[in-house]
Amino acid sequence: MKILILQLARLGDIYQTWPVLRALKRQDPQAQIHFLTRAKFAAAAPGRDVVDRHWVLDTRSVLEPLIDEKPDLNAALGSLGSIIGELKAEAFDKVINLSFSPFSSFLVKEIASADCEVKGYTRFDDGSLCIPDDGSAYFYAQTGPGRANRLHVTDLFAFVSDVELTDADWSVGQESARDAGSIVIHIGASDPGKTLSWSKWMQVVKGLTTGQTGEVVLVGAPNERELADQICAAAFERAPKNRVGQTSLDELFDIVRNARLLIGGDSAPIHIAGLTATPVLNISFPMVSFWETGPRSPHSRIMPIAGEDQISADEIVREALGLLARKSTVYPVVRVSGPTIPYVELRPQPRAFEWELLKAIYMSADFPNPPSELFTLGLERLKDVTVLGREQLATLKVNSANSTAALILNRASEIIDRVQEMIPELSPIVGWFKTELSRIGPMPVAELVDATDSVYRRLGEVIALYLPDGDPKEGHHDDVNVG
Repeated sequence: MKILILQLARLGDIYQTWPVLRALKRQDPQAQIHFLTRAKFAAAAPGRDVVDRHWVLDTRSVLEPLIDEKPDLNAALGSLGSIIGELKAEAFDKVINLSFSPFSSFLVKEIASADCEVKGYTRFDDGSLCIPDDGSAYFYAQTGPGRANRLHVTDLFAFVSDVELTDADWSVGQESARDAGSIVIHIGASDPGKTLSWSKWMQVVKGLTTGQTGEVVLVGAPNERELADQICAAAFERAPKNRVGQTSLDELFDIVRNARLLIGGDSAPIHIAGLTATPVLNISFPMVSFWETGPRSPHSRIMPIAGEDQISADEIVREALGLLARKSTVYPVVRVSGPTIPYVELRPQPRAFEWELLKAIYMSADFPNPPSELFTLGLERLKDVTVLGREQLATLKVNSANSTAALILNRASEIIDRVQEMIPELSPIVGWFKTELSRIGPMPVAELVDATDSVYRRLGEVIALYLPDGDPKEGHHDDVNVG
């Protein structure tokens, strides 16, 4: 078995792919594992004990000819065509795209042969997006900031890759003795909205250097040096050690591995910590979903905050020192017990109903009770749209050229979007429905109508669980599995 895994996202996503690569190798030790990353983040790829061949895509050589004063499309395509040809010649048995990006979907379409099994985004022959597996459909429909998903990205990667992760898949090398280790603070992030300001970090550093005897080490990327200099310019009882912009990824790995604690926002270091079992205090902002990209190392804690003015530096320091001492939390946090154990909420987090609804739709859990009359009213509107949609599909089955029926179907889709905007609790149902429609590929009109009607029928079955006459054509269904 020859398998190609694509991970063309950033450092954090690559580190979160490591356990999946290890699980694939564990599941089939004889399999050849090939791994494709962007050149910019190639240093984050795992070693030869997991990956048999690491492929590097130089996106700069593809993009540079296009941003020149006289764009050279042939040069860009030529650069891309070279690696596509080499990858295609490998004749992979399976291609797993864990990038979930439009560019990667086109790349997979070019690489995968007709008899190759594909997981993750690819393209139909007409160029439209193809979502071939249920894991990728869930990712497309339900993940991202502001949504109700509570499955971690690594678990979703594993779902798409058909592997079940174990604690051993997260373990990289020997765990270090941490009693004498430092407290490491990652002061930056890929986006300023994912981390604290320099002044708040300065107060945290001051509190930690005053409140305990261990060393405090600052880490970060070269473009975060100015931020580190501002922090270190303050008067400290004991100055922190500034390693910002001064470490390779291998050195950063060792720093995190040997640390007693890592403090930071959503970023690559906390994903490294998940591989080294280093406890993390994660300061999580709304622009990311900590459920999806939070820490996985044992004894970690997540502090979800709406903004840095919602929490004081003293509270962060107290939580950090309490975590080190294994004391009960003071601030309402989310507790992390280990890489394969679900997070534990010490205070109920938003969108709990929607998460229960997601589990019912995709994981065969019980459907939760309606949270409000407004939710039921929204289902009534969806029921009307379902009946309307199926009526138009029946018309199109008789006469595929009926333009009025097609226009009404488009209008039905707009109504569904409007209902979702007004009643966000319906988002899991609407997200599932619209994604299942998008998964229907090019086919003869009669088959297309039948496939579309099947999705509308399944939507009616879900509605029927809340409204006994939700699908008058099919009746009530006690056992609904729409995933």
